[in-house]
Amino acid sequence: MGIFTKIQKTDDLPSFFMSTVPKSGTNYLKQILLGMPNVTHSPLEHEYYVDYFYLPEFKNLFYRLGHIPSNAFGAGHVYYSPEFSRMLKRLNMKHIFLYRDLRDVVVSFTYFVIDKYPYHPMYEYLVQLPTQKDRYIAMIKGVDTESFQYPGIADWIRPFYRWINDPDTFSISFEDIGLSEESRRQVIHKIAEYLWRDLKPPLSIDEMVERMEANIDPKRSFTFRSGKIGDWKNEFDEDIKQVFKKTAGHILIETGYEKDNDW
Repeated sequence: MGIFTKIQKTDDLPSFFMSTVPKSGTNYLKQILLGMPNVTHSPLEHEYYVDYFYLPEFKNLFYRLGHIPSNAFGAGHVYYSPEFSRMLKRLNMKHIFLYRDLRDVVVSFTYFVIDKYPYHPMYEYLVQLPTQKDRYIAMIKGVDTESFQYPGIADWIRPFYRWINDPDTFSISFEDIGLSEESRRQVIHKIAEYLWRDLKPPLSIDEMVERMEANIDPKRSFTFRSGKIGDWKNEFDEDIKQVFKKTAGHILIETGYEKDNDW
């Protein structure tokens, strides 16, 4: 008589969505999520690397998001809006949002434009500035000349951070997953539990967390530069700090990175 092993049926993971503040670890989070068994990223037609959506587009977006298959996720940089939040809720799509200290976003984004993104609207303006300090100030304050306009960092990026207060969104910070191995593992564990809640996963949560963590490889990311936490401290002098405090200091307070502008 043969020996039979009972095969345990596992559930499919319903499609979900991840969004991030630009230059906050998008590919880092993707690698974590792709460490889950059988989970894939649905790119291109489901990619939303734009700042915002006009309301007439929501019908099309609803259709596109609704066609992401099980065991897959869509991704993008998406401004918060009640309409987008309701759309995800109607589709029963869980949403993971990743954000980062805006000061480090400024540093990372400025280097990214200069070194890797010559098609960005700010590229030509930034490269002609004499110092990195001038580039940071331009990125923070924005540009408003007769020939060129670009919004300051507060106007451009603040709407992304509003996802933090959305009750149906699971928000995590880049610092949470990059501060230490212990902190990273705790956050990844929470991500796995959030996505697989009330489902039977193909592995135990602990085994899944190990795979998710093992899948992290910053070298596979074109946009990766250093991933340092607090790198702004090495880049900002007192002048840049004052410009930032005046222009975008309130965002640090709103997102919990500072209690006031005394930093």
